[in-house]
Amino acid sequence: MSTNTHESRLLVFTLGPIGECHRRRLLPARLAHVERSLHRRGLETALAAGRANGCALEVSSPHLLGLGSGVHLADQPGRSFGERFRRAVRAAHSRSRGPLLVVGSDVPGLTGGHLAQALEELGDDPNRVVVGPSPDGGFYLLATHRPLDAELARVRWCTRRTLGSLLEALRASGFEVCLLEPLSDLDRPGDLWSWLASEAARLVAWRDVTDPLRRLLAVIRRPDAPETVGQPCAWASLALATRGPPV
Repeated sequence: MSTNTHESRLLVFTLGPIGECHRRRLLPARLAHVERSLHRRGLETALAAGRANGCALEVSSPHLLGLGSGVHLADQPGRSFGERFRRAVRAAHSRSRGPLLVVGSDVPGLTGGHLAQALEELGDDPNRVVVGPSPDGGFYLLATHRPLDAELARVRWCTRRTLGSLLEALRASGFEVCLLEPLSDLDRPGDLWSWLASEAARLVAWRDVTDPLRRLLAVIRRPDAPETVGQPCAWASLALATRGPPV
């Protein structure tokens, strides 16, 4: 029997557009305005995926983000990534009346279909956990009925062993783990290039982001790039900020 999705809660764990830019650069610093728009779209895309599945929406971020009504903004206390993530998941779970889904804001390929599949795989079984793996050894989605504080405490965070240690911790606690299809996140400039070359980035719903970004990056790769793109491109900012995200 499938879970009642109106009782589900989606938690987006993020540093916000500015914080994500400071954590790691995907574009040259002079194009920070474009990168912030890209991260903003990633956050909006994740929330749109949750909204399409009838989830209560929550964002954990250390910064105020101006999310509008209908989205609960929670602080992100803690000294390390693992501590902040565990606290955010624990707090969101205490507010949820059904299954909790956790995603990041740096997975441009995430859609409502991935959340729907996670909820379907999760079902009503409290001993099942759904994980969306990332090719770099991390994960982009975690769905559960039960608190996972003890299991998350045993994870080796921010390494190529993160996914493996998560799966080991879950299985050691007796959980059945269901894996979704892998999706890449945007951690390095190479990840951005790979995504731009993918079929997902060529969908009509993303073209207002990807087409101008490809043109901009093509300019950067030319020998005269420092002089050519020394100033912010207003058209790129507008193109990245106008239309709403895909579901």
